[in-house]
Amino acid sequence: MVLEQSAVGTAAPAHPFAGLPRATITNLRILVWTGPICVLLVFFGLFVMAGFFPPPSPELTGAEVAEVWNDKQRLKQAGMIVCFMGGTLYATFTLAIGIMLRKCTPDAVMPITQTVIGVFGTVYFSFNFLILAVAGFRPDGPNETTQTLHDLGFILTFSPAAPFFLQYAAIAMIILQMPKPLVPRWVAYFNLWVAIGLVPPSFIPLFESGPLAWNGLLGFYIPVVVFGAWFIVMVPLLLRMLPKSEQPLPATTD
Repeated sequence: MVLEQSAVGTAAPAHPFAGLPRATITNLRILVWTGPICVLLVFFGLFVMAGFFPPPSPELTGAEVAEVWNDKQRLKQAGMIVCFMGGTLYATFTLAIGIMLRKCTPDAVMPITQTVIGVFGTVYFSFNFLILAVAGFRPDGPNETTQTLHDLGFILTFSPAAPFFLQYAAIAMIILQMPKPLVPRWVAYFNLWVAIGLVPPSFIPLFESGPLAWNGLLGFYIPVVVFGAWFIVMVPLLLRMLPKSEQPLPATTD
């Protein structure tokens, strides 16, 4: 960690963003704000516009699934498009986390790991909504086709937890390995708690009812709460780490 001399002559850690251009600080702040925009768009499109709170039961027959998509068909499809736009922003938020945590630690392995896995996870937080939009494209078509797309879309929406589990575990490792307490250690344990909370949905393809179904307590309600809580904690933390635009940054020294 680069050190600078304080006013009383003792060595103090330089600001992790010292020497960065103002434009870089501004751009990082923009990327951080894509986080809440991401989750708000997804929740609004899925729960408000499409009305999938909770999601339709996995036990619905093909005819019942077709009825779901025939009801306010275009609004549901528009909701999925909003979800797709919001879900794509998860990649930019992940990038902000990776860049900022890389500045706080001499190690590059875990910040890169976090970023790569998070960007990979974005595929399952965006493409899945397009599948659901296609499910509503021809609800008057064969019920079996609509049901297959419907099932695939919801399974891909809630079940692929592995990338997010690994991403949040990597964030926890980065924070715990920091040479200086630039981020509170409780944030590391919080990320581990979120990661564990996202494990049960991995088993959604095995259940059509009960707590592990995609509309159950462990498959839907708890993961949605912990995922939303993750943004509530991480966004203010990252914004506080960035210096205010009017505050000068100390320069790095060799």
